[in-house]
Amino acid sequence: MAVAQLRFDGQVVIVTGAGSNPGLGRSYARFLAARGARVVVNDLGVGPDGRGITVSRADAVVEEIRAAGGEAVADTHSVATQEGALAVVQTAIDAFGQVDALVNNAGVLEYALMDELTPADIEKMISSHLMGAIWMCRAVWPHMRAARSGRIVNTVSGSVIGAKYSAVYGSAKAGVFGLTRNLAIEAEALGIKVNSILPSAATVAWLTFSDHATRPDEKVLSQHSPDNIAPALALLVSERVPFNGRCFGVNGTNIYEVSLWRTEGVAQQNWTPEQILARLDEISSRDRVQLLGDPFDGQAGYTLQPRDYSRVIADKI
Repeated sequence: MAVAQLRFDGQVVIVTGAGSNPGLGRSYARFLAARGARVVVNDLGVGPDGRGITVSRADAVVEEIRAAGGEAVADTHSVATQEGALAVVQTAIDAFGQVDALVNNAGVLEYALMDELTPADIEKMISSHLMGAIWMCRAVWPHMRAARSGRIVNTVSGSVIGAKYSAVYGSAKAGVFGLTRNLAIEAEALGIKVNSILPSAATVAWLTFSDHATRPDEKVLSQHSPDNIAPALALLVSERVPFNGRCFGVNGTNIYEVSLWRTEGVAQQNWTPEQILARLDEISSRDRVQLLGDPFDGQAGYTLQPRDYSRVIADKI
């Protein structure tokens, strides 16, 4: 069955961390603008290392979009503070009068062993990835709540499962995964959709921090172009996205869904540590695992009762 093209005419989308080339945010912004969205291209301008050794430019991406006939404005505020996040949203309001969707893509990286990281390295990763997503969600929330509509897409990572040199980065991304699933429960009652994307792409960050001894060949670079991620992101940003609290991964040309599972386990009264150890193989058996799915699967009690939001002061959100 043919599906009508997803369009974003009249929609305003904020894309954070959108200044790197090649970069996911840049690909998202260009794709959405090509389909009619008015885009706020946010980027701090220092690149994925957070130090200015690699640089990114929001204005350059805006120029690309405008040259192709689209509408976009640049924003260079940091998402890592409440004040910065509010300023990003204000850029959208000042330029376009509304905000319909948010893509939380910004973040700086430092791939190193735990004891090689400085306190500043740790703080900047937590601040940009986890707190940046939290502050940006809070900043757009009053506008989406008032409109009873809106879409938020948060960026997670395969490091949530576990990856070398990623103890802090993976922790931050695991926090974003949890934020998405929990915030979706609140969002459902308000007509807002909150989902996440787990991308794998040959971005500036990927090329800078990967363990590749030599630059990947052109075939690998083509298969893992950030442009390949943009269609999945566009679905999650669309008003027609049919689900909430879920995570879609894109690895090259493969699109898949990421969820949680648990083993069936073993029931017994009055466990002792010794008994748990003796039956550990049964407890951990993966012969019959239960898929936990999205936050609403089998959780009728998760439906929130409507609240009187007139008592909520916007500047406290």
